[in-house]
Amino acid sequence: MLWDAIAKRANDPTHSRRLAIISDEASLTYVELAERVETLAHALREVGVREGHAMLAQLDNVPAFLVALLASARVRATFAPIDIGATDAEIEGIAELTRSDLIIGAASEAARSERLFRNVVSLDAAGSVMSVRAPSLSAPSIAPNIGCMQFSSGTTGASKGILLSHEAFFYRSHYLMRSLGLTDADRTLCALPLSHPHGSECLALPTLMAGGSLYVKSPKFSFPLYILEELAKHRITFFSSIPQFYDFAVKLGLGTPPDLSALRLPFCGSAALSQVTAENFRTKYGVHIRQGYGLAELAVICINHHDTGNIVYDSVGKPIEGIEWQLVGGDSESEGELVVRSKAMFSGYINDEEATRAKLRDGWLYTGDVVSIDADGRFRIVGRKEDFIKVNGFKVYAAEVEKAIVGLPWIKECAVVSEKDALGTERIVAHIVPTDSTRSSEEMHALLIRDLRMTLSEHKLPKRCVAWPELPKNPLGKILKSQIAAVSTTK
Repeated sequence: MLWDAIAKRANDPTHSRRLAIISDEASLTYVELAERVETLAHALREVGVREGHAMLAQLDNVPAFLVALLASARVRATFAPIDIGATDAEIEGIAELTRSDLIIGAASEAARSERLFRNVVSLDAAGSVMSVRAPSLSAPSIAPNIGCMQFSSGTTGASKGILLSHEAFFYRSHYLMRSLGLTDADRTLCALPLSHPHGSECLALPTLMAGGSLYVKSPKFSFPLYILEELAKHRITFFSSIPQFYDFAVKLGLGTPPDLSALRLPFCGSAALSQVTAENFRTKYGVHIRQGYGLAELAVICINHHDTGNIVYDSVGKPIEGIEWQLVGGDSESEGELVVRSKAMFSGYINDEEATRAKLRDGWLYTGDVVSIDADGRFRIVGRKEDFIKVNGFKVYAAEVEKAIVGLPWIKECAVVSEKDALGTERIVAHIVPTDSTRSSEEMHALLIRDLRMTLSEHKLPKRCVAWPELPKNPLGKILKSQIAAVSTTK
């Protein structure tokens, strides 16, 4: 399904010679992309790759990554992307989990790949096959209907191997393309890792399905000012990034900001964007950022299009095409845990039936996110179902307290966790990154309480405040609460 959607563009005379993927290292038209996919698919078949084979891939943001992805779809194998910064130990762990002994890597890294794997296919940046060494491919180890394996980046626990059927892998990008109204006139910039769903499934594949032009930049060199200049230079129409990019962008000292007037679809995802940052970005660059919300298990669920004419930055908008939903376990019809289903939904976690049963029940995906719905049908994330603190019998969602804290002008970022006092009673602890680190913890806590009393009830106020120079995050900027909670009692 996925390959057919892209091949259609290569076979269409109006698109075949159009640039499909543009990078600093190489660029491909749609017909060139198709030719390289077919060549790689042939090489994979020659060494015995077929349904059920987990095909690991470690490639930077270059055309070769998408050639490998599409060739995997072409031969109906399971594509398993690895972050470009993964260590040898991390790669070996993934290989053990997937029982794979085949990797597709950059020709420049062939020596490393061959040290870790006995079966190696090396590509240049454009996706041309440079070498194949595959003397002994193991038998397939994955269910034959699985087209991709992604790894979650959860904030509260270890990541899981997420299994996507070939159908789900296609529909994740197809539904988003239709919901955004992408066309062959769109120009997309992706500076997020293609190995992550935000880069591949939310930016790259929807653009190629629509017949547009995809500009890819390595995340290793994607500094905010450079990206802003690239947005202006190429008249980019579709772009998405993480909150840190927008935070840095509003703080840049620029004489004349880059012209972003062509940017009709500017998005933020992977973590929540503060309203202050969104408003400051609008003031500085004249662009309204849209929020996207989703899970690795389903990709995008909601989009805030600002379609009512009323700009509401604290909403994630409404469900996109293909999403069925309901709220369960709430105190009212307009609030509860969001439960969804879709053709784009994952099949389960690899080697973890217990976690799969907890997440998938009777054909529905239990997101774990508590949402509320306003009169216009817009969704707001209230908090994680399991991320709440019981204070004097009241259930306090960490997300509500965090939203109030990051709205304060002297706070850069925060994470709220719980700890128990000497009597075993839960209490709220705010871990913050202040703009001024000269104050003592006691002074900051007093200031925090003073400011929060204007917006939060007494039982929702933090009992303690911990200052950090920077909160721990994953590569896409999501705050790692599990690490914060682990050190909370020692700081």
